[in-house]
Amino acid sequence: MVNPFFFDLAASDIARNGSAQAMDGVIEGGSERAVNEVSHLAERLDRLVLVNMALWSLLQEKTGLTEQDLMDRVQQVDLADGQLDGKARKPLARCPKCDRVMSPRHKRCLYCGADRLDYSAFDSAR
Repeated sequence: MVNPFFFDLAASDIARNGSAQAMDGVIEGGSERAVNEVSHLAERLDRLVLVNMALWSLLQEKTGLTEQDLMDRVQQVDLADGQLDGKARKPLARCPKCDRVMSPRHKRCLYCGADRLDYSAFDSAR
């Protein structure tokens, strides 16, 4: 989807130039950026899969864990939010001081500044 801001720019170019070519350029540029971003995300996903496979093979080798152990844990983590949906969602955290819902992206409450008590390494990866 092309950013509406770019449509505004293109509309002003069209109004000034009387040309639909300006709009074509904006749409092409937006789709090219989208294709590049999808390609970049696919590469990142491939690297993450590779690292996870390497970590799993090390764990199997060092601990004797089985594929079934892994599948059981995946299901357990998936069900932590109450839904077996293939997604790892963390329930919304509440501020220990003012009891308001805390943003998962911040280490402190946006309202009162209290430190987040349940912050983990995975919070910054979401």
